[in-house]
Amino acid sequence: MSGLFATLNIGKSGLYTAQKSIDVTSHNISNANTEGYSKQRANAVTNAPYTVVGSAGQVGTGSQIQSIERIRDSFLDYQVRNQTAVLGQYDTRSSYLSQIEGILNEPSDTGISTLMGKFFDSWQELSKQPQSSNNRTVVAQQTLALTDALNNTYRRFDDLQKDAQSMIQNSVIDINSSLDQINELNQEIMSVKVSGNQPNDLMDKRDLLLDKLSSNFNIVVDKKNFEGIDLRPTDTTGMISPNLVQADGNSDYTRFSYINNIEKQSDGSYKVTYYALGNMASDKNKKTLILEDATEDQINQLQQGRVLWGDKNGIAIKGDGAEINDGDTIKFSQLRAFTPQSGSLKGNSSIQEDIGKYKEQLNNVAKAIAFTVNAIHSGKQDAADDKLPFFVNGKTATYNDASELDLSSNNENEITAENISINKEILSDVMKIKTKTHDDQYDLPSQNTQDGDKDNARAVAIAQLRNGLIKIQNIDSTSTRATIAPLDSSNLNVKNDINGTTLDGYFKDTVDRLGIQAQEAKRNVDNQTYLLDDINNSKESVSGVSLDEEMANLVQFQHAYGANAKVISTVDQLLDVVVNGLKK
Repeated sequence: MSGLFATLNIGKSGLYTAQKSIDVTSHNISNANTEGYSKQRANAVTNAPYTVVGSAGQVGTGSQIQSIERIRDSFLDYQVRNQTAVLGQYDTRSSYLSQIEGILNEPSDTGISTLMGKFFDSWQELSKQPQSSNNRTVVAQQTLALTDALNNTYRRFDDLQKDAQSMIQNSVIDINSSLDQINELNQEIMSVKVSGNQPNDLMDKRDLLLDKLSSNFNIVVDKKNFEGIDLRPTDTTGMISPNLVQADGNSDYTRFSYINNIEKQSDGSYKVTYYALGNMASDKNKKTLILEDATEDQINQLQQGRVLWGDKNGIAIKGDGAEINDGDTIKFSQLRAFTPQSGSLKGNSSIQEDIGKYKEQLNNVAKAIAFTVNAIHSGKQDAADDKLPFFVNGKTATYNDASELDLSSNNENEITAENISINKEILSDVMKIKTKTHDDQYDLPSQNTQDGDKDNARAVAIAQLRNGLIKIQNIDSTSTRATIAPLDSSNLNVKNDINGTTLDGYFKDTVDRLGIQAQEAKRNVDNQTYLLDDINNSKESVSGVSLDEEMANLVQFQHAYGANAKVISTVDQLLDVVVNGLKK
C-alpha cells in the first residue's frame, strides 16, 4: 500500500497514539493522590513497514500503542513490606509500653513507690505514740491506700493484657478479610491477563493490600504465570502447605483462627477453645480441642500468641494440613500455632509477655509486704498460727457479723497484688494493731499485760522494714512467710538476706527497666520510621506521579496530536488537488 492514502493512515495512527498517550497521562494526573497508585506509561512502537519492490526499500506505516505498563520496582516492594513488618512490631510494643508507664505513673505523688513510703512513715509515726488511736488510724488508712493502689494497678495491667488479646482477635479477622480480597483480585488479574490485557489498576489494588497486610507479619510473594501470585508468611512454623493465597484457584489454602480460652483440666490436659477465622459473632464458629502433653511454658506461649493455622474455613489443622475435628485430643506437637517473628502480631504477643512479667513483679512486691509485715505484726513464722494477720487475701477472706476474720478463709500464700487487702477486723478497730514487744504471745493486743502502753518495739520493727534486705526476686507461687520473712530469735525482726534488696529498691528497679524498655521501643520506632520513609521515598520516585512530569508529557503529546492532525489536513489538501484538479 502506498500513496496519499498510506500517508493518511500514518497520520491517523499518529493521532491514535497521541490520543492514547494523553489518556494515560490524564489517568496519572487524576490519580496523583490515590493511595497505592503506580504511574503508568503508554509504550509506543512502530507499525510493521511494507516493502516497495524496486524502490528505496521498506517504508514505515506509522505507530501504535503496544502496551500500557505500570512503573513498579519489585525489589523496593520487597523492602517496603519487610520493613513495614518490623515497624508494625516496634510500633505496637511502643504503644503498649507507653500505656504501662501511664499505669505505673512513676514517679508521682500517687504512685506505688510514694504510697509505700507513706505506709512505712505512718508506722514510724505510730512508734512515737503507739497508744494513739489517731496514729493507728493513719496506719490503717495508709495501708488501705497502698493496697487499693496495688489492686488497681494489677487490674489495669490485666485489662491492658486483655486489650492486647482483643487486638489479636481483631487482627485475625482483618487479616483473613484482606486475604480473601487479595485472592479475589488475584483471580481477576489472571483472567484479564489471559484475555490479553494489562490489569494495572487491579494490580495496584492488590499491592496496596499486600503492603497493609505486611504490617501484621512478614510475607513472601511468589510470582506466577499471568501476573498471579502465591502468598505465604515468612514464618511457616512447620506447615507443609502454608500458602494463604494461591494462583491455582482450585487448590486449598490456609487461614487463621483465634484462641479465646485455654483451661487446664483435672487430668493435667488443656482444653483450648478457639473461633474459626476469629469470628466470635456466632457460636457455630466456636471449636474446642484437647492438648494432652503440653508444658506450662508451651501453654504460656500459646496464650500470648493466640493464633492458629486453619484450613480455608478456619478449622484448626495439623502440619500436614489434616483437619482437627471439634473436640479431638491431640499432642501439642501436632498443633500449629502461628508465631511470626515480626509484625504487629509479634508485637502483641511479646507485649503480653512483658505485661505478665510486670504483673509478676507487682505480685512479688505485694507478697513481700504481706509476708514480712504479717510475720512481724504477729511474731509468728507460720501463717496458720497467726490469729490476727495484718494483710489478708481480700478475694477469699470472709468475716462474721462482728467483722471478725474467719481464719480458715484467708489463703495468705495466694496473696497477690490483685487481692492484697488490710484485715477489715483491724480496719474497723485500729486498737487491734500490734505494736508491743510481747504482743506475739497474745491473740489480741488488749490481752497483753506484760508491756506498757508506750511499748513500740513491734511498730519500730515494721517501720524498719523499709530498709530490710528481702529476697523478693525469688518469690513465686510456692513462697511462704517462712521462706521470705524468716524471723530472728526475738520474733520481732525479719532477718536480712545479703542477696536480697529493699522493697522500694526492687520496685524502682522495675520502673527503671520499664523506662529503658519504653525508650528503646520509641527509639526503634523512630529509626524504623526513618528507614521506611527513605525506602518509600525511593519507591515514590519510581512509581509516584509527578505532576510536573505529567504536565510536560501532556504538552508533548498535545503537540504530537496537533502535528499528526496537520499531516492529515495536508493529505486532505493534496487529495483535493488530485481529485478536483483533474476536472479542470
